[in-house]
Amino acid sequence: MSTIPTPADVYARSARGLIAPAPHNPTTDEPFRALWERGVLGSRLIRNTKLVALALGVGADWATGTLSAPRLSVGQLAEATAITHGQVVVSLNILEQRGWVRRTSRRDRWGVAEVHLTIPNAIMRRLVKTRPS
Repeated sequence: MSTIPTPADVYARSARGLIAPAPHNPTTDEPFRALWERGVLGSRLIRNTKLVALALGVGADWATGTLSAPRLSVGQLAEATAITHGQVVVSLNILEQRGWVRRTSRRDRWGVAEVHLTIPNAIMRRLVKTRPS
């Protein structure tokens, strides 16, 4: 019996719910994009991935975190961050696997699928505990 996970195991593991425990309420919670940016900056993501995440966040609504252009262009992100297309795609995949972004369909390519900003459960709990006064 092998202990090495198959690609199907890895895919099933990453499909678990990683978004915030409750929907973001703009009337009582801190603005979503502020939470998201604080979470990204405080995370252990590598520099390129943080850069891509922050570039994504620039196009999001401050209160709700909804992207103004949900179908993002890898070319525009590569140009904005000054990294290669491949590095942008790898960073987007890392962000998706760690629960920072969500595609409507994981089978669609990044330029085709709608993308939504999300916050992983553990990060959201930490951000809510350390809410600035």
